[in-house]
Amino acid sequence: MLSSIKSKLQNRWPLLVGRLATKSKSGRTERPSYPARLKSFTIDAGGNHPYQFQTQRARLELYRFLRDNVPILSSVVWTWVRLCAARYEYKLEREHSGAVDRQVAEVLRELDSRIYHNGVMKRGGFKELLLQFFESLFTDGAICGELQLMPSRSRIDRFMFADMKTIEVTPEKSENHVYQVTDDSKTRLNNQSLFYYGLGALPGTVIGKSLLAAVPFVARVEQTLVSDMHRTMRNSGYQRIHVKVTPPAKRGDETEDDYVSRANSYFDDTVTMMKDFGPDKNPVTWDDVKIEYIGPSARVSTSNAWYLTHKAMIEDICAGTHLAPFMLGYAYGTTHNWAQFKFELVQRQVETVQNAACALLDWIANVELALAGLDARVRYSFRNRLPMGLTDRAAAEKIQLENIVTKLNNNLITRDQALDELERI
Repeated sequence: MLSSIKSKLQNRWPLLVGRLATKSKSGRTERPSYPARLKSFTIDAGGNHPYQFQTQRARLELYRFLRDNVPILSSVVWTWVRLCAARYEYKLEREHSGAVDRQVAEVLRELDSRIYHNGVMKRGGFKELLLQFFESLFTDGAICGELQLMPSRSRIDRFMFADMKTIEVTPEKSENHVYQVTDDSKTRLNNQSLFYYGLGALPGTVIGKSLLAAVPFVARVEQTLVSDMHRTMRNSGYQRIHVKVTPPAKRGDETEDDYVSRANSYFDDTVTMMKDFGPDKNPVTWDDVKIEYIGPSARVSTSNAWYLTHKAMIEDICAGTHLAPFMLGYAYGTTHNWAQFKFELVQRQVETVQNAACALLDWIANVELALAGLDARVRYSFRNRLPMGLTDRAAAEKIQLENIVTKLNNNLITRDQALDELERI
């Protein structure tokens, strides 16, 4: 089993990795072959399967290929992006007069109209910027973008995302420097106008980890399983059939050579018939030909066995991408309460990822307000609450309020402590 998986992965793995452009000695741009980009995929006797990449670019191209070509991983990224890119709002950090509030609203409205443009789609603004932000974050594991000002330096012109395949982060002394690397240049980017964020970055490094980093091997096995199922289930719904041909009886006036020749000819005719046996055709033979189905005694158990095997693969992929199967369209009969509990867990994860997006929006908006000469700062937040479970949340809030009032009326807490508890609800 292990050797079979190994051979399939070694044969198909190059299809998962895009070509990397390199410079030859003659100065021409060439596309190197698979071994020049990615070290061999090996599985040792202990079952280990390390992925070893020569470059970060090769890793990112693999993740993008998986996102665009494996349905479940495409659904994973799509779902995470849409969960995180929820409705947003801003609040002023401190109270201002009504005139200042209106000025802030007008400045930010104009900023939203030009901050990020999506070409011929005639769409833009912070909504499109957030979609691109989370798409890159979950696929590549990091985002990098530059804030560009107008020539007059009086307003922000736009925010430009960089292709993470061209970004290198190099620690130098006490800080990290970001470089954009192309075929013929390596440019250091200005940290003051740059926004960089790595998903799940470890201490001491800002390089993040893609949401898909934990699943390439399992995804490859799952896709191989689906391919094998497709190939073995083609015979009119059977996994495999076994045709048994009983040799004809030898005639009394027939020599041994003539008998063998006649038997072989009969066998060859039967094989030819079975090769042309399509799903909509039925074989017609004498009763000396027997067609049997190879597999478990019950055909239902065959489909169940395949279903359970595939289900285990799907759940492994879902675990690696931090989503429950039911959120990707796989209905395993979960109850409403269990599904709601899982969704609440996902929402808490969403809020932690959204903190990075809020930091980006805060930075852009406050720079624009400063350039406009307004002594005001804003803070963005996302509205993730859905109507699901609204009644239960209202009942829980009512109990909490009644509990605070009861403690206050019985002098168990002070008024200030009661107000603090109200703010935490």
